[in-house]
Amino acid sequence: MGAITELSKAKKDKRLLPVVGLVQSSVWAKQTARYLLWTVVLAAAALLFLPWQQTSRATGRVVAFVPQQRLQRVTAQAEGVIGRIGPDLREGTVIKKGDFIMLIEPLAAGLKVQMEQQLDWSRSKLTLSEAEVTALERQLKSYEEARDYAVLAADQMVLGAENKLKAKQADYVAYQAKERQAKLDLDRQATLTEEGLRAEREFEKIRAEHETAAALLTAAAREVDAALNDVDAKRNEREQKLREAQAKVDYGQAMLEKARGQVATYEKELLDLQIKFDSTLGRTEILAPQDGTLLTLPVFEQGQQIKKGDELFTIVPDTDQNAVELFVVGNDLPLIEVGAEVRLQFEGWPAVQFVGWPSIAIGSFGGQVAAIDATDDGQGQFRILVRPDPDQQDWPSGIYLRQGLRANGWVMLGQVPLWFELWRQLNGFPPATFKDPNEEKPSKVPRIKS
Repeated sequence: MGAITELSKAKKDKRLLPVVGLVQSSVWAKQTARYLLWTVVLAAAALLFLPWQQTSRATGRVVAFVPQQRLQRVTAQAEGVIGRIGPDLREGTVIKKGDFIMLIEPLAAGLKVQMEQQLDWSRSKLTLSEAEVTALERQLKSYEEARDYAVLAADQMVLGAENKLKAKQADYVAYQAKERQAKLDLDRQATLTEEGLRAEREFEKIRAEHETAAALLTAAAREVDAALNDVDAKRNEREQKLREAQAKVDYGQAMLEKARGQVATYEKELLDLQIKFDSTLGRTEILAPQDGTLLTLPVFEQGQQIKKGDELFTIVPDTDQNAVELFVVGNDLPLIEVGAEVRLQFEGWPAVQFVGWPSIAIGSFGGQVAAIDATDDGQGQFRILVRPDPDQQDWPSGIYLRQGLRANGWVMLGQVPLWFELWRQLNGFPPATFKDPNEEKPSKVPRIKS
């Protein structure tokens, strides 16, 4: 205890122990250390209030924006044997649309002959049915013409009977007038005869004339009735002829429809046989569906047997519309919308990415969200498609951005202070959302006082 006391005294009075002064820190060093400490503390405090760019990090790969230009696997549509493969075809070969890839031949040659005979027989039946349809069409047309002619002739007969009836009715009216006049003459002569002014012989003559007029009137009435019955008979005959002719037309129409149905049946039978022949026994040429690069070629030798659904080859189509599909977690999805800015870092491309300050990032490229999937991938992640931002640096060429190349992405959200981002990360909260101050507030609906 005494030694410690002596050492303290020596520090206060360097004359007592000169060596102690040699190991002490200088006043300048102490002040410098104190200033550096305060500088670090103040700088750390200031950094907490710097603006921080919130992002939603995602990973994905390069794809073609157009689905038809993405990886395509061509499979066999039927069983067969590889008859021939295009020359100089190997994995990595650049091919053009329509280039010959391979020829698939049928398995059984004897069965092919049998099916060709079935096809010929089916074509013959179809030809006969079509000829029958043509004949029935002509027959139906003749039936319709015969019906029209029969109806026209019957109409003429009805018209003649009606004209005859009108003539008989006119004769009846004339005879009725004569009978009436003869009756008046008879009554007047009867009166004169009773008074003795006329001779009995003249009265008998007038009476005979009246009886003749009455007989003629009765005969005219019978002729009118006969003419009326003739009109009814002609009309009934017209209807009968129309029904008979229409029955033939209906029969011809039914036969024609039956024949047409038979033609349709034979056409379907022929089509089914042709499809079966082409898919099972026909020689099928496989051509390149579009420009691209041959990725895999599992079928590589002549005579190799394949089954329906076997993979023939895989092609990577050429595309000039690259995109990146990123998968984001559902926690950030509500904050992402179409048109949102994205920063991308491609695998194999040198880059230095600063998450919070994208403006000082090096080697990253800008993009925009072009589409967002309506549902997740089954694991709670949602796919978004990112297209190049036309206002920023162009993406690397297709030599570097091959389909399937992995990429990291950061979807830009809002800006917050750095202390808020640290606090959010420690608590596991989702990124914050902020309303645009320039966004107009919806006007309130005025209340109407009653």
